[in-house]
Amino acid sequence: MTGESLNRRGVGRAVLMFSIVAPLICWPAAAMILLRGLGVGLAIALFGSGLQGPLLAGYAYAVASRKQWWRWLVLASGGLGILMFSLIDAVDLDLYSFFELLILGTAGVAIGHTMVTTIVGPFLFGRVLCGWGCWRAMVLERLPVGKGPGRRKGFWASMPVVGIAVSLTAAILLAAGSGVRAGVGSVAVGVTVYYAASIVLAFALHDQRAFCKYLCPAGFILRWTSRPAFLHVLAFTEACNECGVCTDVCPMDVPVARRVIARTRISNGDCILCQRCVESCPTGALKTSFGRSMEANSVRASKIS
Repeated sequence: MTGESLNRRGVGRAVLMFSIVAPLICWPAAAMILLRGLGVGLAIALFGSGLQGPLLAGYAYAVASRKQWWRWLVLASGGLGILMFSLIDAVDLDLYSFFELLILGTAGVAIGHTMVTTIVGPFLFGRVLCGWGCWRAMVLERLPVGKGPGRRKGFWASMPVVGIAVSLTAAILLAAGSGVRAGVGSVAVGVTVYYAASIVLAFALHDQRAFCKYLCPAGFILRWTSRPAFLHVLAFTEACNECGVCTDVCPMDVPVARRVIARTRISNGDCILCQRCVESCPTGALKTSFGRSMEANSVRASKIS
């Protein structure tokens, strides 16, 4: 994401605004919550959200070789905040808790969190949380296993359904048993299971994002809710030299180059907006944008001229 691409379609202005507004809102709120004793975990989560602002500014203006390091800092600050909120305040935010609350007909934090991050939010911003704020991904991206040999077919293509089924089964069993759970211990068990599954799968498949591709239940839903997102990666097809670097660097095995040549939408369900393809494109053909495709803008501009 160069300075030029940051200024296209309002993305640069949005980054700058978030960088300024996030700490101004989140840090005072965190201090107030901490002083009033309303939850140490929530205060940490808000502090982490505020910290993402200046870290995102650091990413935006970092040299190309350091951009992904800055992105991981943004990812870690948001992910760690969510993780600490869950563990310290004993609040379960994962999808099985969302299903459990729905079964019980009970309101809870997991309902709001899932609606914002997995169901409604992605319609606007795509899978930005997966690339910039997931507590599992912040660890997975530091594992020494690489990005994987490519998307696996056959049995693995149906694995996301297994993830959903496991979450639903866990929710039904928990709802039928003790109802809505509380306590750091139960939340810690859920966190441990998720981490164990994602790390084991990463090493087994030699792929940092294997869990995200094949087993994450939220990822299964995000494939559909993020497709119409306003924030997405787009391309100037005429500028593409068909080198294929964009596809090679994609951690989610999105066939970026093929979609560029075919003039189809790149951010189509699996893209986590990590910006690796944008940063690696030698011709600057890929950009991150809000709204209409840049291809359409290019055609429109040529007609006007």
